[in-house]
Amino acid sequence: MAWKEVTVGDTRWSVAPVVERVANAGSWRLMLSCRCAGEPRRSVWAPTELQSSSRSDLYAQADRLSDDRVAAALARHIAHRTP
Repeated sequence: MAWKEVTVGDTRWSVAPVVERVANAGSWRLMLSCRCAGEPRRSVWAPTELQSSSRSDLYAQADRLSDDRVAAALARHIAHRTP
């Protein structure tokens, strides 16, 4: 089940929050696992700027993210990956 559904351009994305450990640091970073349902099917991992020493704190911060902010993070990631 998707945590949020956002639209970037003409594509609808299902997004779920994921927390990953930052290499060589004692902190965690919030990532967004994004899958589109259209053709062609795509999935991407979009980073956010949110970091914390607590995983539960990051999930709490994720719950407060607006759909617009999630869509903006995904759009930035897609723009950087596109040649």
